[in-house]
Amino acid sequence: MNSRDYYELFRYLMEQRCLRQEDLLFVENIADWCRQQGIPEADTEKPFKLIAGDGQGCRMLIREDLPEEVIEERINAMRIRGQLMNIAVDRADRLDSVQKKLAWLFLSEYAQSLPEINDDLQADNWAFGEMERLGYFKT
Repeated sequence: MNSRDYYELFRYLMEQRCLRQEDLLFVENIADWCRQQGIPEADTEKPFKLIAGDGQGCRMLIREDLPEEVIEERINAMRIRGQLMNIAVDRADRLDSVQKKLAWLFLSEYAQSLPEINDDLQADNWAFGEMERLGYFKT
């Protein structure tokens, strides 16, 4: 899928996190872009990456062409981590639209920059809490 088709979603999420929309950058390959900038990134399939600037704020990189397999791979990893908390409830089932999946990916990447977040499970929890706050799971 072309992530640019979801620009308004990303713009909204940037605004919610007090990030400037001009710091939203679509790139062909995040690992390649990072290498060109002298930033380490080993994950060649990474869909999102938040880069803290040198006193210049943050920049959110978004992979322009997001393969469905990459999205599902990240959601499956979250599903497995979530089993550590509760095997009866699979919160990945709440990600029942493309917008929710992309919002979760965006927010979990953002969460990694927060000082109180120490691992992927905490980032998942924070992202789901934020999605709840933003009204993504209202019935």
